[in-house]
Amino acid sequence: MPACSKQINIHLWEPINGKFYRACLAEFIAMFFFVLMCCGCAMATLNTELDVNQNLMQVAASFGFGIMVIAQFVGPLSGGHINCAVSFALFLGGRISGIRLVCYTLSQMAGSFFGTLFLWAIFGTHWQGGARAFGSNSWDESVFNDGQVFLAEAFGTALLVFTVFATIDIPTQGAGPLGVFPIAMSVMVAHLFLLPIDGCSINPTRSFGPSLVAAMSDIPGTYQNQQYMFWLGPMFGAGLAAFIYEYGSLKPNKREGAHDLDEAVFMSDVARKDKKNKFLVGGDKGDNVKLTSLAAQDDED
Repeated sequence: MPACSKQINIHLWEPINGKFYRACLAEFIAMFFFVLMCCGCAMATLNTELDVNQNLMQVAASFGFGIMVIAQFVGPLSGGHINCAVSFALFLGGRISGIRLVCYTLSQMAGSFFGTLFLWAIFGTHWQGGARAFGSNSWDESVFNDGQVFLAEAFGTALLVFTVFATIDIPTQGAGPLGVFPIAMSVMVAHLFLLPIDGCSINPTRSFGPSLVAAMSDIPGTYQNQQYMFWLGPMFGAGLAAFIYEYGSLKPNKREGAHDLDEAVFMSDVARKDKKNKFLVGGDKGDNVKLTSLAAQDDED
């Protein structure tokens, strides 16, 4: 296994303009609908008075396909992170700036909060006791301890982050929304694994809104004292996966020069090719590069 040789490329700032604000608004809208629809589906599924097993596949599928649907309309605007753990991983990998990470996280937290407020308005607090506190994450401390939940959340988030990085680096030409399909499936698989443990977070900002609104509406439960885990576990897993992929040996040699999902998946083939050609001729540095030799290098990769 080759040693890590790439220099860490973390940058904190970027120009703040209308496109940046639009991206933040897109992340707010995306998280709003993600919490409203997906946590709403969890509430509807958990509300059953029948003595039958709850349909975990229904909940897992709603989160997985919810990501794919929502990313279709916000992806070209913001990259469709819809998860501050993903944003954190892309920051550590040098793909986005620190200020974008902070603003995306705040936008997602706001979207999660307002999405849950509408769940409160729609379902109230009498829907099967708040149906697990508007989809809040928590675990039974008599069954699982902190360390077990931490590992489960970390590994579930790492799976998601590995898939995100791979999707960015090796996109399928013309994939469009199907380019996000592997990411959606990683979310669904993580939910099938984690739902019986803690309701599955792998997304701190998704967990933030339901927990806060459930506390505001006085729904009882252990979720209020356990939210720290749904930040620590996913953030650790995301950071670890980002470093292993970006600076270890997992990163492929052949890339298209994209840094985020908006370029890798949602950009048209023509625009992506133009961007790659500009990148190949040296970009802003003006360093002339022979396209023929680079094309040959691509063939070798």
